[in-house]
Amino acid sequence: MNRLFPLPIYTFLKIVVENGGITPKKIKNLPPWLIKTILFEPLRWIELAMYNKKVSQHRITKHPVFILGFYRSGTSYLHQLLVLDDRLGYHSNFQMVLPEIMLSSEKILLPVFEFICKTFNLKDSVHRVPLSFRFPGEEDATMTTFLTPRGGQWGYFFPNMMKYQFQKYVLFESIPESEIEAWKAEFVFLLKKISLAGQGKQLVLKSPPNTARIKLLLSLFPNAKFIFVHRNPYEVYVSNKQFWKVIQRVYALKESMPADINSIILDTYSKMMQRYLAEKDLIPAGQLIELPYEDLVQKPMESMRKIYETIHLDDFGYCENKLKSFVDRQKSFVRLQHEIAEEERKTVAENLEPFIRRWNYPL
Repeated sequence: MNRLFPLPIYTFLKIVVENGGITPKKIKNLPPWLIKTILFEPLRWIELAMYNKKVSQHRITKHPVFILGFYRSGTSYLHQLLVLDDRLGYHSNFQMVLPEIMLSSEKILLPVFEFICKTFNLKDSVHRVPLSFRFPGEEDATMTTFLTPRGGQWGYFFPNMMKYQFQKYVLFESIPESEIEAWKAEFVFLLKKISLAGQGKQLVLKSPPNTARIKLLLSLFPNAKFIFVHRNPYEVYVSNKQFWKVIQRVYALKESMPADINSIILDTYSKMMQRYLAEKDLIPAGQLIELPYEDLVQKPMESMRKIYETIHLDDFGYCENKLKSFVDRQKSFVRLQHEIAEEERKTVAENLEPFIRRWNYPL
């Protein structure tokens, strides 16, 4: 991440080989990795020479705001709302896809990428909106695209890795302390790059695995603020099934059986929520707010005001009009999914009953 060797192409090929290679049907998803690790490699060398020392010396003086919640719980929508406040910083999709050259090349390449997206009317297949490299990204995905083996989301590219990576680099179970410290060093280095790119603004970060890392995050940023978004588990489950279909089609390098995906969703969802409930009381008073997704969708302005007041962000009035304008434009994109098959409801209820009851969702 912060050194010339090993070369990213070596790390990538090593991960591919260790996971049984690339499925023939998924070779079509390989070119972006080759572009990153071969075509853009000289740009990475330039960035290392120009910025590595600056990143290492940079200090994050304003502790971040972490948005917590399992995948498809409304965290992306909340992230979009918060980063409309230009007093807050975030990292973009460009930085998520090309973190190795974000400081030296984003100003040059971002307008080119945006032009291509608009010209060809490209769509974000995950969020079902027009594709934009300015859209907020996720730091766990960035850790993976940074070609670190400790990236917690390698399992989306190689589903057979998902539970293994989740246990090691989300829950941090059954690994030596040295590995945890190495992960923390890489994570902080990434946040320093994002902070430097954002001119030191207070960062708003959204990555679902952080939901299970409260104790670790507080050890790094004791004054960090947390916003936990929870959604009806039935809807989360069904939305994740659709999410995995997109991931398998667009990004995965190895195929997986539907039964394996179901197991991954239920296993990671339940364990992430268990860890959150076990650690959330570690957060000091005034640094956490829990928010139902339904409130965020149905009463967005009231919800945002409550967030600002509860965790003591800056004056809400500064960005209120901008938020209202955005919310009015986004109504067509915000829909709750109500039709869920009885068989799926039963499966979810059996595995997630403690969390369904905790937030008073009907079984």
